[in-house]
Amino acid sequence: MTGQGRDSRDPRWRPPDPAGTKPKHDPQSLLPQRRAPVLPAETQAAAADGAEASSPPARRGARGELALAGAPSTTRWTPRFRFLLGILLGVAVVAVAAVVLLALRREDPAVEPPRWSAWAPSASDELGAQQIAQHVSPAYRLGNGRQLVQVSAGPLEVDGVPLDVAVRQAPQDGGNILYFDDGGVMYRLCGLGEECSIASGKASAKRGLLLRREGLELALYSFHYLDAKSVVVLLPPPPGKSPSQALFFRRELVADQLARPLDASLSSRSLSPSTVSRSPDAPLVDAVTMPTIFKFSLTRANTEGRGILVLDPPEADSTAAQGSGSGTSGG
Repeated sequence: MTGQGRDSRDPRWRPPDPAGTKPKHDPQSLLPQRRAPVLPAETQAAAADGAEASSPPARRGARGELALAGAPSTTRWTPRFRFLLGILLGVAVVAVAAVVLLALRREDPAVEPPRWSAWAPSASDELGAQQIAQHVSPAYRLGNGRQLVQVSAGPLEVDGVPLDVAVRQAPQDGGNILYFDDGGVMYRLCGLGEECSIASGKASAKRGLLLRREGLELALYSFHYLDAKSVVVLLPPPPGKSPSQALFFRRELVADQLARPLDASLSSRSLSPSTVSRSPDAPLVDAVTMPTIFKFSLTRANTEGRGILVLDPPEADSTAAQGSGSGTSGG
């Protein structure tokens, strides 16, 4: 063939791969062959339709993300997380309660009332009365520095016979007999002289006031710590006479003194006849103890095994003297 009608630059007219650039194999033959489906076409179509029906429709969240509607809200770990969450909530509640209790405990506690006295007996029976006598008596002294009287204490009885108390009022006070059978405490003040009179010194109104003050202190301790209803204090007689005077206290008589600390009523602890009248509590002692002075006597009760301590008001002529304290000079 001639060169007419042919273009040597046209690849179609070139000789077959003179330079070896033509592939020896067909590129289509190198592609993987399509395998026959494992499932028939009908089964694959049914499976595809079922998948589309069961798959949840896509929805768009608040921020525009695609989410599956009806996505499961729990997993197999959800029960464990809920259990742990319940434990944590319980611990939190207990912790809050503990903090509240601690806060309440750390609040300023109520102010405790002041102690009624700096000293107190260790017993509340007859032994307690003896302790009170031992505590009070050394604070009362004679002018020479010696103890004023020795004080014995015990229940309201004589020689083991229990005593009731019968108070005979003066006619101007009604003239009635007041009877008390609820027991009590009795103190006996003895000056170690004849018939328990004070063996040394001179009888005076100041010494009588000192004895009444000692009796009042004994009574206040007994009412507060022994829960006594009555307190009888037998006073020492003047030299050459028998004991005949007593102080008789009832709780209601000294209610004001019991309602406040002892040192608010009796300011001083160590006194003598020369200092007692200058004590700040002298007016109170005189006012409280004067109505408690009686002449006493003993009689047998009509009930077997009991006696009566009869208390009579002092005679009119001695009342004026007692107003200055001479009626209870204590020998």
